[in-house]
Amino acid sequence: MTQNSKTGAAFIAGGTITGVGVSATVGGMGLAGGFGAIGIGATPVVGAGAVAGAAAYGAFKAIAEGDAAAFATMGIGAVGGAGVYSVVGGMGLVAPKVGLAFGIGAVPMAGIGAVVGLAAYGIAKLLDESGISETPAQLFERMEEKVLQMGYYSEAVMELDAFLSGEDLNQKFAVLEIEDELQALKAKFKKKSEFVTPKPSTPNIEPEKIYPTTQLPETWRCVRTLKGHLAAVNAIAISPDGTTLISGSDDRQVNLWNLKTGKWLYTFSGQAEAVLSVAISLDGQQIASGSVDRKISSWQIDTKKFLQTFFYLNSSYSHNGFVNSVAYSPDGTILASGAADKTIRIWGRYTGIPTGLN
Repeated sequence: MTQNSKTGAAFIAGGTITGVGVSATVGGMGLAGGFGAIGIGATPVVGAGAVAGAAAYGAFKAIAEGDAAAFATMGIGAVGGAGVYSVVGGMGLVAPKVGLAFGIGAVPMAGIGAVVGLAAYGIAKLLDESGISETPAQLFERMEEKVLQMGYYSEAVMELDAFLSGEDLNQKFAVLEIEDELQALKAKFKKKSEFVTPKPSTPNIEPEKIYPTTQLPETWRCVRTLKGHLAAVNAIAISPDGTTLISGSDDRQVNLWNLKTGKWLYTFSGQAEAVLSVAISLDGQQIASGSVDRKISSWQIDTKKFLQTFFYLNSSYSHNGFVNSVAYSPDGTILASGAADKTIRIWGRYTGIPTGLN
C-alpha cells in the first residue's frame, strides 16, 4: 500500500471514529417528513462519518492535484440530492437528547448530495493509488461489516457508560424503592382496618328514589370526512362562529374549509416544510401557521392575501426549532407561539415583532 493510500484510509478511519463520537454524544435521532418518521441508530451515523471522511480526502486530493473531475462529481451529487428532495419533499432531523431540531430543505439536500459525490471521487482516487482492482461499490460493500462492527462497539460503549455512571442502577433501585413503599402502605392500611370500631347499626330506612329528568347526552359520531391533503394532517382550528375550519399538513399546505358543507374553499401556500400548527383569530379574519421550517406565516381569510412571516429580531426565522403551536389572544392583538427550542414567543399583531419572551 502506497503512502497516499494510507493517507486516504486514515481520512476514512478518522471520519468513522468521528461518527462513533457523534453517535455517543447525540444519542438516538429521528428523521421525519412526508414519508413518515424513522429512527436513526448508531450504525447510520458511523457510516455517515466514513462518507464524510472519504469526502474530506476527495477534497484534499482535488485541491492538491487541481483535478476538475471533483467538481463534476459534486455537481452530479448535488443534482441527485435535489432529485431526492423533489421526490420525498422536505424533512426534519430531531435529536431529543441534546434538544436539536431543524428542517432539511432543497439546498441542504443538494449539499448532502454534493458531499456524497465528493466521497465517491475520494474513494475512486484511493482505489487508483492502492492498485486494487475494485469498484467503489465493492469497496463500500467490503467496508459494511467493519462499519456495523463499529456501530455495535459504539452501542456497547454507551451501555457501559450508563452502567458505570450508575444511571441504570439508579433507575432499578428507584423502581424497587417504589415497590417497597407500596407494600408498606398496603400493610399499614390493612393493620388499621383490623382495629376500626364497627359503626352502630342504623334504622332500616327505605331511601327515597329520585329519577333524573334530564336526558343523557347524545353519542358522538362522525358526520363528515374532509379529504384534500396529500400527506398527514397535523393541526386543525375552527373559527369562533363555527362556519370555517383550517387544517395544516405534512404536504406544506394550509387548507380552508366550509365547516357546514365540508367543501374545500382555498389552499394557503408559502411554508417550505411540513405545517405543524394553525390558529384562527377571534374575529375570523386572520389565520397563522407554524412549520418545521421554524417560521410562522399569516394570511387574511377574506382576501386570501399573504400578510407576513414573523421574524425574531435579526434572525431569518421565527424560532430556532420546529413551531409546534400558535394561538391568538381573545382580543386579537397578540399571537403566541411555542417551539422545539423550548421557548414561548409573544408577537404583537401587525408588527411581527415579539413583545415578550419566556
